[in-house]
Amino acid sequence: MSRKLNKFWTDHNSLASFENRRYIISHDDHMGRNNKGFNLGEPRPCIQPSFKIRFNRFLDKTFSRERNNPPYRNRNLKEIQFGPRLQFIVNKCSWYRISIPFGHKYKRDYVLNSLLSYMAPEVFVPIMYKTTPYEANFYVDDYKTANALLNCDHKITMVDGFRLQVRVKPGFPQYEINDKYKERLKQVISKRYVQETNALDLSKFHQDPSLVDDYCCALFRPSILMAVLDIVGEHIPTLEVLNLESNKLLNIDKLSELNKKFLKLKILHIGDNKIKDIYQIDAIKDLKLEELKLTGNPVCNKYTCQQNKYICDIRKRFPKLLRLDDTDLPQPIVFDVIDPAKIPKSQKIFFTDTNAQQIAYRFLQQYFTILDSENRQFLLDAYDEQAYFSMTITASYANKLNRYLINSRNLFRICDTVKRQKSLKYGRLPVVSFISEMPRTRHLLDTFTMDITLATQTMMFITTTGYFQELDNKEQTIRYFNRTFIIVPEGDGYCIRNEQLHISQPSDAQLKQLNQQIQPNTPELLPAEAAKSTDSELSKVVRQQMIMVLSQQTNMNFEWSLKCLEEMQWNYDNAFSAFQEFFKRGQIPSEAFTKCT
Repeated sequence: MSRKLNKFWTDHNSLASFENRRYIISHDDHMGRNNKGFNLGEPRPCIQPSFKIRFNRFLDKTFSRERNNPPYRNRNLKEIQFGPRLQFIVNKCSWYRISIPFGHKYKRDYVLNSLLSYMAPEVFVPIMYKTTPYEANFYVDDYKTANALLNCDHKITMVDGFRLQVRVKPGFPQYEINDKYKERLKQVISKRYVQETNALDLSKFHQDPSLVDDYCCALFRPSILMAVLDIVGEHIPTLEVLNLESNKLLNIDKLSELNKKFLKLKILHIGDNKIKDIYQIDAIKDLKLEELKLTGNPVCNKYTCQQNKYICDIRKRFPKLLRLDDTDLPQPIVFDVIDPAKIPKSQKIFFTDTNAQQIAYRFLQQYFTILDSENRQFLLDAYDEQAYFSMTITASYANKLNRYLINSRNLFRICDTVKRQKSLKYGRLPVVSFISEMPRTRHLLDTFTMDITLATQTMMFITTTGYFQELDNKEQTIRYFNRTFIIVPEGDGYCIRNEQLHISQPSDAQLKQLNQQIQPNTPELLPAEAAKSTDSELSKVVRQQMIMVLSQQTNMNFEWSLKCLEEMQWNYDNAFSAFQEFFKRGQIPSEAFTKCT
């Protein structure tokens, strides 16, 4: 009976040992160097089950400790499967190092063909296959391939009966860009260049059969990308087509060099990479591309249901683009000036009709003469009964333009319809009343520009810009303005039907330029100082306008208006005040109001 029981335990445990033989041999490193394991030929009654329990408890404690101590956790560990052996499933990384223990004993092709046969239909490209005195190793660039290779562990029997082991861990091959490396790059680039189409195909460059045995030419590494672009720029500066697909490109800032090295580049393919944001494309927006391929990048997933927005965002960066992701786009509407010499020079005064220019010139002279006077009520004659007026300021300088802010009619910032309506001035009296309440000014006429964009028999569209100075504060701050007038015929002259005023704060550079433009000794052409520039043609026009204005406001004829201004040394405000004083006293003769027929 004792012999039969001993025989039973011997056979039973031999079978259990055979089932777990692979597990014990494969993981003897967990047991320590001094642990010899079990002798598979000796009887071991009831030892195997208790060993499993103790080992599983050991693992539970180990991984529980790792969960409580995140810094020591293996971040590349995704799942652990318990069975006849430990199975590690790797996380998504870019590159992996594959180690084959004792793989140096076999030929390269035999090892790789054995792996490919077991993995079929999965395939892979081994990069930099090397052997050492203890193992063979190579690199792959995909986590699915790495998992498939890991699944081959201990499942392939070699010709000598050895079970092939496969070890996988994240890693990237080391490299050095030397002269030998660059020479090999030149050879590969020349093979990939098609002279007939002036095109270069660099797709999956790190998997090129001429490179993978000795080098890892991953173009997502900036140093390697720049080395390749330098070689291409030196030997193919007229390149028109470039394919950079499937190179794991994430940061494409270095592609800004394309605009410097390849001025004729028209077609660029950068699909199947890792570009995540549309703003990364700004690195290459200076390229004058006609075709672009981005499909396969994460950024395209953001536009799955917004194809029109996708096209719009790309067209903002490449206005001349005709083809996107293998799809023809509508013909772009662009203004392309071929000859820069044909661009007209900037002018202070732009007009197409000489008669309109003279009318606008006289009108503005008269308008700003009264605007800079102390009594702006005389502007009533300058506005139509149904005139409209609105004012805006530059929002970025709101703190410096605080005194204008409350009346600014910026429709992007005012959503209240009542406030919008209130800030729009309608009618002659409300318009002039509002302008009269604005700070006293002195406009610098030398800085004015004037554009007449439309002139017909019934209306004229005038835009004028320039600088003015606020006189009712100690600083006498300089402001920049843009005024747009729509004037219509009224009696013997013109009046304003619509006016828009925009005020902004000039930058430091503008103020510096203004100081250089207006020298201290140069008299500014202002109404109160017009007599100082008697030799200039412009001052004569100013004096003539002052006479006309004074005549209209006082009802005196031109002769007496001239006398009044000359006696007051062409100070308009003093001349008008003197007229009012003498008119109250009744000391102005009747012939002063007699008009010549």
